[in-house]
Amino acid sequence: MKPTSNLIFVASLGLAGALDPSCAPGGNFDLSKWELQLPIGNGSPQIVPPAQLVGCNGYQDPGHHYFFTESGDGALVMKAPGTPSKTGCVKFAESQHCRTELGEKATWSPNSGTNRLFMDLVGTNVHSICIGQVFQAESGFNKPFAELYYTSDGKINFGTAKAAAGGAGQDLQLLGTVKVGTRFTYEIRFEGGKLLARINNNDFTTLRTYFTTPKAFFKAGNYNQDLETTETGDIHVFQLKITH
Repeated sequence: MKPTSNLIFVASLGLAGALDPSCAPGGNFDLSKWELQLPIGNGSPQIVPPAQLVGCNGYQDPGHHYFFTESGDGALVMKAPGTPSKTGCVKFAESQHCRTELGEKATWSPNSGTNRLFMDLVGTNVHSICIGQVFQAESGFNKPFAELYYTSDGKINFGTAKAAAGGAGQDLQLLGTVKVGTRFTYEIRFEGGKLLARINNNDFTTLRTYFTTPKAFFKAGNYNQDLETTETGDIHVFQLKITH
C-alpha cells in the first residue's frame, strides 16, 4: 500500500537525531493527541491528560520509574511492572495487567480515511509486552480489537479478538522475530475495513478479523502481560507517529 494524500493530521513523536535528553518527553515528542495511563494511582491508574504532557517541562514521573526521558540518547522510556498481585502496581478493574501506555484521545472510522500507527523502539527488558493496540470505541464494548505482542523469545505476534465482547480468545498471527535488545519498527494500518501490519518495512500482513467496530483508536507503549514474574518491562521509543 502506498501512502495516500488525504492526511488530516500527523502526530509525530521523535525526530531521528533530534531528541534532547534535557527535556521531558513532551519536549521531544508531540504528545498533544495522547493521554498517558500509568501503573500508579489511588484505586485506578493515574491518567495524565495531553495538556500536562506537552512541552520540555511536561510530565515525567518524579522518580523516573515509569515514564521519562533517557539521559543518554533522549529516548522516551516506558516501564511497567509485572504480576500486579506481587508488585502492587495499579491496573484497571477489567484488566489483569499494568501499563505505561499512551492512548489517542480522538476516534476514527476503520472504514474510511487513513489510520496508521508507526513506532521505532527497542525492548531492553522484555518478558511479554503489548506494544500497540487497536481499541474498540462506540461499540458498546470496552475491549481491544487487536493487540501487538513482543515476547522474550523475540517473537512479534498480532492477536485479533474473536468476539467484540471478549472471552473468546485471540487469533495470534506471527509478524516476525526480533531479538530483544535490537531496535526495530512496526506499523499498523486499519483503513478501508482492513487491518494490516508489518515490522521493519517488510511486506504488510493482512490480519484475519472476526467482527467490525464503528470507531476505533490506537494505543501504544508498554502494557506488560507478564503474570509469571515481578520483572518490570522496559521499552525505549525513538519515534511514534499517528497518521489520519
